[in-house]
Amino acid sequence: MYDRIKAQLTDLAQGNESYAAFNRRIVNTKMPVIGVRVPDLRRLAKELAGEMSAADISRLLAAADISRLLAAPSNLYEYVLLCGLLINRAKISDEEAIRLTRQYLPCVDSWAHIDVFVEKKRRFAGEVWWDFALECLQNEDEFTVRYGVISLMTNFLDEAHINQVFAVLRNVKHDGYYVKMALAWLYATAAVHFFELTLAELENEHIDTWTRNKAYQKMRESRRFTPEQQAVILKKKKASKLE
Repeated sequence: MYDRIKAQLTDLAQGNESYAAFNRRIVNTKMPVIGVRVPDLRRLAKELAGEMSAADISRLLAAADISRLLAAPSNLYEYVLLCGLLINRAKISDEEAIRLTRQYLPCVDSWAHIDVFVEKKRRFAGEVWWDFALECLQNEDEFTVRYGVISLMTNFLDEAHINQVFAVLRNVKHDGYYVKMALAWLYATAAVHFFELTLAELENEHIDTWTRNKAYQKMRESRRFTPEQQAVILKKKKASKLE
């Protein structure tokens, strides 16, 4: 199965050399990037998932993990991402999907392995996924913590959870760049629907100045805020830079 999937990925990458070079710079991975586009990866995952069990996906992830440990060049960026997409597409229980996600996360080395993998679905807004996101926030691995943050942003920024989201994020101590960028993105996203609440949260001392300023920057770059709100954000941003 492993060799067949690698062959399918190679076929999908044909003629995409310039895209591969571009994407390699963007995703910032140490793995080889052959240039399979995300829509093609999603289609392949959908095609393969119907015949795959949790055990099948676990074996594919085990192959990726062995390649990672050996620093093998065969551990393609697209192959690892496809394994993640298979977890989302396969007809497996939440418990099996979470178990596979625990296996998937140590294999990743790019923000894209997280951001493309996390999807907004009613299924992922359940209590078991909330608990798993919180578990990931306590991890030492940068991309696992990012997964927790992006999961909360994607499926739990609603009226029922917003205060809880802010509360749990106050305990995130990881100083990794991709964690801090994820936090800034979450706060900027939260501000769209919870403007006053989010701005008040950003004033709390547990948020470092870099993350706060990055959140304000992302808000300033967004078209989802009114001119009046943008004026408030700009004022906050200027005040934060003086700290």
